[in-house]
Amino acid sequence: MFWSKKADRWRSSNSRLIGLYALFFVAWGAVFTGVLYWEISRYLGTVAERTLMQRAHYYQKVDDATLVTELAGSEVYSIPGIDAYGLFEADGKHLTGDLLKLRLNLPDDGQVHYLERGLSIALPSEETRSSYAFRLNRPDGRILILSRDGGSISAVGGIIGQALFWGLSLTLIPGLVGWRLLRRRPIRRVERLQRSTESIVSGNLRERLPLSARRDELDMLANAVNTMLEHIEQLMLEVKSVCDGIAHDLRTPLTRLRARLYQLQKLPLQPAHADTLNLALEESESIMLRFQGLLRISELEDTRRRSAFGSFQPEALLQQAHEFYEPLAQGKGQQLILQISGHYPTLRGDVSLLFEALVNLMDNAIKFTQPGGEIHLICQRREHSLSIEVLDNGPGIPAAERNSVTRRLYRGDATRQQPGNGLGLSLVAAIARLHGFGLSIEEGNQGRGTRIVLDCPLRDSQNERS
Repeated sequence: MFWSKKADRWRSSNSRLIGLYALFFVAWGAVFTGVLYWEISRYLGTVAERTLMQRAHYYQKVDDATLVTELAGSEVYSIPGIDAYGLFEADGKHLTGDLLKLRLNLPDDGQVHYLERGLSIALPSEETRSSYAFRLNRPDGRILILSRDGGSISAVGGIIGQALFWGLSLTLIPGLVGWRLLRRRPIRRVERLQRSTESIVSGNLRERLPLSARRDELDMLANAVNTMLEHIEQLMLEVKSVCDGIAHDLRTPLTRLRARLYQLQKLPLQPAHADTLNLALEESESIMLRFQGLLRISELEDTRRRSAFGSFQPEALLQQAHEFYEPLAQGKGQQLILQISGHYPTLRGDVSLLFEALVNLMDNAIKFTQPGGEIHLICQRREHSLSIEVLDNGPGIPAAERNSVTRRLYRGDATRQQPGNGLGLSLVAAIARLHGFGLSIEEGNQGRGTRIVLDCPLRDSQNERS
């Protein structure tokens, strides 16, 4: 069973490698951006702390009488909205500066502290942002707060994020476009290889895997497979010719033997001799049928018979098979039930061969089903195929033998005493292979009987019309 081409395009090795590369690139870019953001944030934080400490050391040397004048003069060298200060009474009353409200929980420990919510400033149009702050208690009891805006770190983070986004976009988008264009040729080559392999699996041993002029690793593998196929085809032809030769060579003397036995049968013989002669005739007939069946299967394995395929309606084929075998089933007290509904998409194949396959399946079902039993001939529409089933409620085929019953001349332990030559299901399997149909042998309903299913794939155009 081959995978669906459309569904598995995204599961190819190229797709997985590109996907892993994209994930690795995104993860590596995220790690790199995080490390870069952390390093820049730490650097900017260190710069802010040093700036505040320098200002604090300066104002510690200024006496209380000239402090307000010095603070006002320092605004000339400060960046509006970045550097700010606030002078407060001991009870928190605002005296001067951009900072309007005293943060009482800001400790006076000689350290710069980072505040997530920032401090209230005298710019109503600006939102309160994070900031670095330093508290200095003056000798006269007043409190001086120096701050530096920390929003620049967030701005740097935004810039880094945008750089990462554009970097990923400029890398991944051209990469995906190039991947889409570059993978089309390998995918087409793999699809051609798959089509050739499907033809080989269906029995066309003359098919060879296509080779390109590049002589790459796919061509090396295809060439090795083609060499192997040539040897296999040669061996198969030798075995087939030997088997066919034996069958042809033995058919002539067996025909003569049977003719002699018929001649003897017409002569006046004693009853005992006549019985022996009749048994010999039956055995010769059985041997002839076996050889004819083997030659028939060998003929069906020649895929050149597909050139005679044509379109046909499956419901007409099933109705013909049902009408052909219904009298025989009624004669054994059995019910042969046909289950079809409406019209089905047309199939392509050899109608006479498929009728022969159905005849063999129904003959087995009638032969091994007890009187009063039921045999169902069913046609069902599935998603991409039609299934033709022959279902009975007879003794069934043991699970251990279901893979063996399609071998030539195989007879199960429970059927050795039944008439037959062990070629019926082998012939059905050969017809199914010739048509590219699936053949499965399953257990019947409620654990009894046998269900044999011919799975007939539909072409894409048939699926669209229906």
